[in-house]
Amino acid sequence: MKKSNKPKPKDIVKLANAFNDELRVTLPISQMPDGSAVYKQFLIKETKDANWGLYHISNKVLIEQYYLKTCALMAAKAYNSTQMAKFFEIKQIDSKYWASYSDTMIYKKNMKTAKEYERYLILLNKLEHSTELSNHFKEKISQMFKWTFA
Repeated sequence: MKKSNKPKPKDIVKLANAFNDELRVTLPISQMPDGSAVYKQFLIKETKDANWGLYHISNKVLIEQYYLKTCALMAAKAYNSTQMAKFFEIKQIDSKYWASYSDTMIYKKNMKTAKEYERYLILLNKLEHSTELSNHFKEKISQMFKWTFA
């Protein structure tokens, strides 16, 4: 009879809880039950148009909006330490990622309805390019997040 190498569900839950505890210690971010996050005196919560807003906790003033929650968290840290060049760089990368990702979705949709072969090839070329760009910006954002909070 073969012995199964699969971990038991209880072991997985224990490992996940240990990882969450370690993550809370290393990341100075508080996660709220509604999905919003708090970094020092800044609140990152979802806006009406499904973006992530960076708010000051005390006066609830919207500082900036971001497409990705990770970018909003990095921007909160940069804004808190008055690194305005980094703050604006994060906004720029967030916008470029979202533009490339949106283009990817549009090209995928249009490829399904393309009737001519030449149009299909053009859309395929644009899809590959936009996918490559979105992956590049996603990797850059991930790397920036690690550098910011590691």
